[in-house]
Amino acid sequence: MTKRKAIIKFCVICLITAIGVAAVFVNFRIPFTTTRFVGFAGAIEEKMGIDLKGGILAVFDCEPQNDGDPTPSLDAVKATEARLLNALSNAGLTEATVQRQGNAGNYKIRVEVPGLNETDEIFRAIGDPATLDFRKENSETADKLVEASDIKKVSVYQNPENYDWGVLLTFTSGGGKKFRDMVTTVGQGGSTYIYRNGKLFREVTISDANAGSNNTTVITLGTKSDGSRPGRAEAEDFKLQIESGLFEVKLVIAEQSNIPQTLGSGALTGSIIALVIGIIFIFIFMYLRYGDLGLMSNLALIVYMVLFMGALALVNAVQLTLPGIAGIILSLGMAVDANIIIFECIKDEFKSGKRLAVAVQGGFQKSLWAIFDSNITTIIGAAVLYFLGTGPIKGFAITLVLGVMISMFCSLVITRSFSKLYLCVNPNNAKRLKLESNNPYIGEIQTATAEKPRKRVLNFGESK
Repeated sequence: MTKRKAIIKFCVICLITAIGVAAVFVNFRIPFTTTRFVGFAGAIEEKMGIDLKGGILAVFDCEPQNDGDPTPSLDAVKATEARLLNALSNAGLTEATVQRQGNAGNYKIRVEVPGLNETDEIFRAIGDPATLDFRKENSETADKLVEASDIKKVSVYQNPENYDWGVLLTFTSGGGKKFRDMVTTVGQGGSTYIYRNGKLFREVTISDANAGSNNTTVITLGTKSDGSRPGRAEAEDFKLQIESGLFEVKLVIAEQSNIPQTLGSGALTGSIIALVIGIIFIFIFMYLRYGDLGLMSNLALIVYMVLFMGALALVNAVQLTLPGIAGIILSLGMAVDANIIIFECIKDEFKSGKRLAVAVQGGFQKSLWAIFDSNITTIIGAAVLYFLGTGPIKGFAITLVLGVMISMFCSLVITRSFSKLYLCVNPNNAKRLKLESNNPYIGEIQTATAEKPRKRVLNFGESK
């Protein structure tokens, strides 16, 4: 490759990198559409955890549904955890986290919802936790024929014939059989009774003789007392009231608190300042220590940060927390460390008497397995933290794994590509890379090539 082509490629790379940096911060509406591009930073801000964005924290004690039962089973707690998360997601609170805590006999479920200001907003999303069952008699002492554990799913439903709103219940296979047996006992036109927390919630008339035949049934809301028909909003509320009674365990609020946004914003500001100061010192150190090699490392580090910000914005599993920011800073340090290993290997290769191009190639080859091994062990450690940790620890593990994988790519591919282009621009002047050789012939030859207008260069074995 000629020197001119290498310079043009460098200019194109710098332009693309500048566009990537702009994509981190810009915020604009895409022309001719209603979509708004908020930039990587804006997308990450929307995914901030409760410790940065502020919000509501609630901790529930898990108790058995029936008073005579022992402690709730782990399966029941897991099912309740999944239902809670699904309810919050359906309410548009996709940033909420639901975590199981404690052990057998003392299970708790921790719910964190960033961006909310009142604890009541959680209950408006999931409903007041309750017990739910179906009975064929309107009596608090009547047998519970169908219970919450028999219902798999609840969804809003509109009758395509008369457009009445209601809910569609989907039962488990065992729950479907229980419901069919109850319908057979009551008969078409008969009534069943839905109880919440042991109190009558709604009387339902069985108008379909085949109700429950395919493990589903529809419950319509009927007509209001004023003669009007309920709409979708009423059906959504009815669905929520039923779903809040489907938890396999009783949820008793044990702790609730409001975490102010000012606390999180102050911590975030301090973390960003520390990150910026660290990056500036890294840029200065790399240039002072490695010359033009340091400049290439700094350019590769900018590419790394753009790719990392894009990954944090696009990967759904990422929710940025203070430990997550610690993972970002740690992975940034590992990205720089990989370049230092490469450059030190290049120095050793050149000092041993090899020419500049050979020394650069040998430096990358010798550092490959050292970088690979150190990063793989870090990924293994982060994987253990993810699978055994909870909440913020998982956030730290996710950001660390993403950062380490991207840093490996940047150090072994991006930095290497930049070095090859640089050798096309400067194939001989090792002083610009702060390199020194123990072979006097190599040093004299490369100095002579770099310094014009010397016309004659000593060859190996030629005497003066």
